[in-house]
Amino acid sequence: MTIVMMLKNERQSLPKCCCTDMEEAVKDKGFPIYYSSAYQEFGLKLSSGYEYLILEYCNWCGAKLPISRRDEWFDSLEKQGIDPWENDIPINYLSSSWWEHA
Repeated sequence: MTIVMMLKNERQSLPKCCCTDMEEAVKDKGFPIYYSSAYQEFGLKLSSGYEYLILEYCNWCGAKLPISRRDEWFDSLEKQGIDPWENDIPINYLSSSWWEHA
C-alpha cells in the first residue's frame, strides 16, 4: 500500500479508462477516485484532502491500471537540475504533456 501526496497545481485531465464505471468515478468530484495525469496513476483520495492511495487495479473491472510515471517524473526533473520541493515546476510537468510528447 503506497500513500502519496497530490501534486500542487496539477492540470487535471480525464484519462482513458479501462471501463465506464472507472471513467464515471474519475469524472464525479464527489467520488474518492483520483487521477494524476502528471504521474499517470489512479488513486483513492484520503480524508486529508491532499493524499491518495495508489491503485494498481480497477475497483470495478479488475483491469491492471497503467504503471505510474512518478519515479520517471522525478528523475526527469532531477536531470534538468530542478528540485520540485525547492524550485518552480515547469508547466508541462504539471500535466501529461511531459510524457505524452517526449
